[in-house]
Amino acid sequence: MSFSLFSSPPTPSIPIPVSNSPLPKLFVTEAILKVLGGSLFFFSPSLILKNLASTPYPASSLSLIQSLGTQTLAFSIPLFLAARTDATSVKSRKIVYCALLAREGFLGLGLLGQLGVSYAREWWRGSNQPGPRRTKKERLMALARAKPTDTGFVMPGGWEEEGEDMKVLMAREEAERLRRGLWLWIAELVPFVVGRMWILSNKSEWFD
Repeated sequence: MSFSLFSSPPTPSIPIPVSNSPLPKLFVTEAILKVLGGSLFFFSPSLILKNLASTPYPASSLSLIQSLGTQTLAFSIPLFLAARTDATSVKSRKIVYCALLAREGFLGLGLLGQLGVSYAREWWRGSNQPGPRRTKKERLMALARAKPTDTGFVMPGGWEEEGEDMKVLMAREEAERLRRGLWLWIAELVPFVVGRMWILSNKSEWFD
């Protein structure tokens, strides 16, 4: 074996621990989804509002949806940063994950609260205010009977009651549309909340 006075002794190799945690990939995937979703909220708020209200949408509602879009975009930044492999980023993953769970949990509670208020108002109105006095078929028959003639004579019980009935029906349709949209939003949140709680309680080693 050759030997040289100028040769340095071999440096022992230090094994670098390799993490098998899937969180970095999950963080990057979710960050990309938040960028796409936040951009949709900001640039096309009407697409979001179509499940919650009927057109025309108030400017205040459009502005609120756009503001929510900026918040969604902002949450993509800590996800991208926590997906890195340096020690500081790895230590921050659990904090980022808990922050996401808190945001989605409070959002879900707020949506459920809005649903509860909406159902309570519907019950209160049904108990204390009369609804439409006629069904849709009865109203159409009354309108057919009450169609103005050339002499200007109008049968009673037709057009003069239609406006009142339509106001009640439109209010109910708006409330039902809003509740459907809130339920859809909650259905989108539930898998994320349940998944995060499961990972935090059963996969704590992923954050090491």
